[in-house]
Amino acid sequence: MKILVIGAGVSALFFASFMDEGQVTLIEKNEFAGRKLLATGNGRCNFTNLNQGKEFFKSDNPNFVDFAIDSFDSNKLIDYFNEIGIATTHLPSGRCYPLTMSSKTVRDSLFLKAKENADFVFNQEVTDIDFDKKIVKTKEKSYPYDKLVIATGGKTLQNSGSDGKIFDLIKDKVKVTPMTYGITNFETKEKFSKKAKGTKISGKASLLVDGKYSKSSIDDIIFQNYGLTGTAILDISNELSISLKNKSKSQIEIDFFPDLAKEEFTGYVRNLAKKFPARTIKEIIIGIINEKLIDDILKVGKISPDKKANNLNDKDFEMLCRSLKYLRFNVTKIHDKVNAQVTIGGVDTRYIDPQTMAHNKYKDVFFIGECLDVAGDCGGYNIWWAAASAFVSSKFLRSLNV
Repeated sequence: MKILVIGAGVSALFFASFMDEGQVTLIEKNEFAGRKLLATGNGRCNFTNLNQGKEFFKSDNPNFVDFAIDSFDSNKLIDYFNEIGIATTHLPSGRCYPLTMSSKTVRDSLFLKAKENADFVFNQEVTDIDFDKKIVKTKEKSYPYDKLVIATGGKTLQNSGSDGKIFDLIKDKVKVTPMTYGITNFETKEKFSKKAKGTKISGKASLLVDGKYSKSSIDDIIFQNYGLTGTAILDISNELSISLKNKSKSQIEIDFFPDLAKEEFTGYVRNLAKKFPARTIKEIIIGIINEKLIDDILKVGKISPDKKANNLNDKDFEMLCRSLKYLRFNVTKIHDKVNAQVTIGGVDTRYIDPQTMAHNKYKDVFFIGECLDVAGDCGGYNIWWAAASAFVSSKFLRSLNV
């Protein structure tokens, strides 16, 4: 049985590493395998997460992921990495990394394992696929196949080769859902001053869609001249991108003190003001807020930075509290599509068998990884999905030789 794989990214490497020797050929447009993988997790490769569940994946067909992630859960992925020689670790958040904290470790180890089972053809871009005649064409030659696995990724990080061209080749025969960009940053209507640019806080970012709370994350939040970024923003970014795609009112609410209730925080500031009545409000809060943000915070609260603590009234305390516990930004659009980490949307999973990853009409064609309409949240979920979908398809294809 001749199995042809288009792509040599992370899902393809997992697939080849799971397969038996001598069956598989991978065609890759780049000069080496796993190029996009090298950029994963800021070069550290957050490859899965101990917090598991289908709620961490977005798809128009939300139950599609169940079989794959149950068949190859995070613990099995960790065990597999240990089996092929990758030592792993994890953070208190549940995010899992190679012990080396290097994406290259994962890429190299997966490639070494995949090379033992499969042949690689580099520097050849697929230009046409004939599902009926079962032929894949590049500029150089044609490749017949018995089974075809499409593992080309989505349309994010295009410099890595994941440029979305595969969807143009298959769209007339395979239904593709509308796509947008996930795990990225956003532009907002409200902007902080140049002084605040690049300032990082640890706080709670909550997404509101049409005024209703959707999702929250407590982690780093970074104020930029265009809007907002940081890990907490990335954590809610998939839902936010979908909200923007649906043209819903999309807002981010920031809580600088998520561990304190509103009344507790207000009482704390009142006590500081009482203790230091001769200080200005700016001097009162300089020990609890990054100095680069104070002028912007007070401007939002409509409080003069020179107002003395003994002159603050109930409205001032209320406005300051709202500015630090319920600071809202209206999101206008995705800021960075070029460096977005995942594609939301892709091959419509309603036409894919979740237990094999085969297409319902073209039963010898399999789709795995990011090219499917499955987008994992920030935190290692997309590599987990790449591994789980590759495991399911490889297990089925191995069974055909039994």
